[in-house]
Amino acid sequence: MTFQDVVLQGFEKILQHNSVISISGESGTGKTSLALFLVSQSLAIGDVYKGSCFWIQASEPFPKNRLVSMCQDQNKKCDYLLNNLYITPSKVFPSYSEQNNLLGKMVNENFLFPPDLRFIVIDNISHHLRFKISKVDDIRKRTSILEDIFDNILCPLILRCQRENITLILLHEVSFNVKLQKTLPFFHSLYKRIKSVNIFLRKSLISKDREMVIEIGKKIASLFFQLDNHGFFFF
Repeated sequence: MTFQDVVLQGFEKILQHNSVISISGESGTGKTSLALFLVSQSLAIGDVYKGSCFWIQASEPFPKNRLVSMCQDQNKKCDYLLNNLYITPSKVFPSYSEQNNLLGKMVNENFLFPPDLRFIVIDNISHHLRFKISKVDDIRKRTSILEDIFDNILCPLILRCQRENITLILLHEVSFNVKLQKTLPFFHSLYKRIKSVNIFLRKSLISKDREMVIEIGKKIASLFFQLDNHGFFFF
């Protein structure tokens, strides 16, 4: 068994035993590609194809060409994934209110998910929120906006995913925190309340290699990888 196989098995266990996966990193580090890679690997393992994914293109268009490249010559796998990845909306959300309108509906049990749903991906959940917050000067109003999306949308959505055995994958923008001298996901202080697997991606300053830091509770693991049109290569 190769190291690549060991890593893939590790990811499969993570996805089976955790309801929320949080992926963050600067632009161009591979957040969307990683979400696509994890979903495609899980829905189509070897010759076993099972399940579907609800992909919400909140601020980034779904990377169809990247999916086709990842499948390479596996036409059957590619066709299955394209038919079982449900993309919404037809174009990325133009505003925070329209994004929240859909997420608010998803919390309701009457909102019908695609059949045999295993994953929900939100790419990227913090983009419109960050823009809205930037327009508000009053700290109390800013706090109220953050608390509202956390209490009335995010937490109920997580609870529904847990009840229905769905893995929620959240992609985040990041910003540099001057006080902590760290690059952190936007909205990170409230995300600390959520029990999730946190994956942080970063580029190397001296090579094409990239680093993936995975936090599960108090356990931290670090992997190095390269990313091309065909997916991830871990070493």
